[in-house]
Amino acid sequence: MKFNYKLTRQCGTSHGPKPSGLLFNSSGTIILSPTFNRIQTIDLITHSTRTLPFEARGNIQTIALSPDDRLLIVVDENNHALLVNFHRGVVLHRFHFKKPANIVEFSPDGLYFAVSYGKHIQVWHSPSLRRTFAPMVLHRTYTGLHSEITSIKWSQDGSVILAASKDNTARLWTLQTVENYVPITLSGHKHPLVGAFFGKCIGAAKNNLDTIFTISEDGSLYNWKFDLDEDETDKHLNPSSIGDTAVDFFIGATSSVTNAPNYNNDQNQAHQLLKGSWSLHSKHFFPQPRAIVTCATFSAQNSLLIVTYSSGNFGLYELPSCDNIHTLSLSSFPIQSLCINKTAEWLAFGVPQSNQLLVWEWRSESYILKQQGHAYGMRCMSYSPDGVCIATGGEDGKVKLWNATSGFSFVTLPSHHTAPVTAISFATPTVLLSAGLDGVVKAHDLMRYRHFRTFTAPTPAQFLCLDVDRSGEIVVAGSNDPFQIFVWNLQTGKILDILSGHNGPVSQVQFHPMKGTLASASWDGTMRVWDLFTEKKTKGEESVEHTSEVVCMAWRPDGKVICTGILSGLLQFWEVENMTLLGEIDGQKDIAGGK
Repeated sequence: MKFNYKLTRQCGTSHGPKPSGLLFNSSGTIILSPTFNRIQTIDLITHSTRTLPFEARGNIQTIALSPDDRLLIVVDENNHALLVNFHRGVVLHRFHFKKPANIVEFSPDGLYFAVSYGKHIQVWHSPSLRRTFAPMVLHRTYTGLHSEITSIKWSQDGSVILAASKDNTARLWTLQTVENYVPITLSGHKHPLVGAFFGKCIGAAKNNLDTIFTISEDGSLYNWKFDLDEDETDKHLNPSSIGDTAVDFFIGATSSVTNAPNYNNDQNQAHQLLKGSWSLHSKHFFPQPRAIVTCATFSAQNSLLIVTYSSGNFGLYELPSCDNIHTLSLSSFPIQSLCINKTAEWLAFGVPQSNQLLVWEWRSESYILKQQGHAYGMRCMSYSPDGVCIATGGEDGKVKLWNATSGFSFVTLPSHHTAPVTAISFATPTVLLSAGLDGVVKAHDLMRYRHFRTFTAPTPAQFLCLDVDRSGEIVVAGSNDPFQIFVWNLQTGKILDILSGHNGPVSQVQFHPMKGTLASASWDGTMRVWDLFTEKKTKGEESVEHTSEVVCMAWRPDGKVICTGILSGLLQFWEVENMTLLGEIDGQKDIAGGK
């Protein structure tokens, strides 16, 4: 049997759990967000999501997209890299870095990409979109830093590489070999650097390197200026006094240079580093009490600096004056992912600890996107009868509703459980039931988004499973301790019956598709069938013994066969009328306990 299922979207979270990079595409309307070992693309114009069809071997550590949006590089926490055709979602090549690769950054022309390789930087030639025998070709390895690299940036023409490190310094290298050039180290910070950025080039020297900003964890911003040597300054003031070859280094010095295509741009900014030196121009400080800077990004075209803190706040500043434009609190957890689109209109923030993703438009001070998954993982889910939405329950005690078409969470029900939600079920398209380890079953009204009834047991219990009969009037829940099944009336909230007989936690309860018969599975190794409308003395007498703990079960749609799954990895099929074993599927190698 061949199945032709294709993944459309992944629901339940929008970002996390690693501090993975967020990315905007070149148009700035689509955001790429890693979620565990997959990547979601969110279209902020149509408000829709799509999950790319490939998956990494582990949780994704970092991603990078080429300037033309054609090649996507994905690196997981085990340093396994995927080279992907982004538009088609097809994996072209796989590669393994030998050392931690936490940062990947494409050059502006897309011909190279830089990777943080431990405390070094490796620059690779960008592979083509065709499958080749050796797609990864190393250009050069750059050294000189003594601790983990936190930021990699390319100059405007891609000829200079700037990296920041946790050793409190930033370092400048040239992409190609420049005779007599010695890599420059910018030092002076007292705390590890979070980022280093090239400033905006203005005036006649619009293609010359003149400003660098470095920012550290304590909120210190250093402004570095490039000072030309005296003889070079004279040449800049009187370009006619030097030869044509030297003048070619000045974009706009002659019309021929201005109109010429930039085939050899690296000769402009890289060679300029030989003509002067860097010096500290000014310092700015914007610390927050009991918080450190976690992320920083800079839009050179708009001179905007965005800084996030471990307190969940962020600040928006205009450089070089460092005037504060906005300061806002987004979360109670540290913001560890940050990006800005090309036009600097939208800011994207990721909070891995709470699986939170926010896109904020700073000019209108409004949210374009605000999504949050379950903080500690999802425990259960259920489709609505009409298929419009999906309800999920999490370890954080929250119940969320997701749009099955768009993949977005549109509401978090206000009445939370005080312990993990273990089971969730729809009674009708507008009534949702949730059970938790806090010993209560709650009924939620999905028209008004409030809970209208709470079901409890006579004695303290921890509920593991839940189901509602076909009429939507009878609610049953199985508990962890005591090993009982409780039956309530949905309309009145009164307990109708307590079913006893299992000697272990009740792992699942499920009603017959067409009758009032109830089946239950337990960790005591039995599956029992109960008739709720007969005398108590006959209830639960039909018991089926298994060789291991029964962890799950399901009725066949016609109600004549029950399939049970046991801890050892076997699926067994039972005829309900005579309780005889029809057959079994051995899945010990595929569906053993814990998978």
